[in-house]
Amino acid sequence: MSLKFRSVLVALVAAGALGCYVSVAHAASKGRTTVAITRTNDFLYLAAPAAIEINGTKVASLGRGESFNGQIAPGPTVVTVSTWSSPGSSSYRFNAVAGRTYRMIVGPRGKNYAAVVVGGLVGAAIEGGGAFEVVPAP
Repeated sequence: MSLKFRSVLVALVAAGALGCYVSVAHAASKGRTTVAITRTNDFLYLAAPAAIEINGTKVASLGRGESFNGQIAPGPTVVTVSTWSSPGSSSYRFNAVAGRTYRMIVGPRGKNYAAVVVGGLVGAAIEGGGAFEVVPAP
């Protein structure tokens, strides 16, 4: 294996381990709003896909480091994230303004993990917030 190839491979592995991500959001069409959602590279729930719904319509199923970019109509908006392997879901509500881009991050919820460790599937169901959370990007 060449030194150059090894260096590139090490850099890619390090970027994945550190949770680096890139999200490219394109400008919204006139009268529309862009939503860019990126899932972190965290190892917690790494095999579980994060199902993304916007206003009740499933728009994506994100694996670690994957992104979704789409356009929506302006107005009251609810972005919900869940997964098949854990009960509950987490939502973020906002009023979408035409022409703006809203960037969000999906990552594991520590509270759900703690509930699973203590009470198993019943603990997760009682906690009810789902395995993932969706928050505005910094």
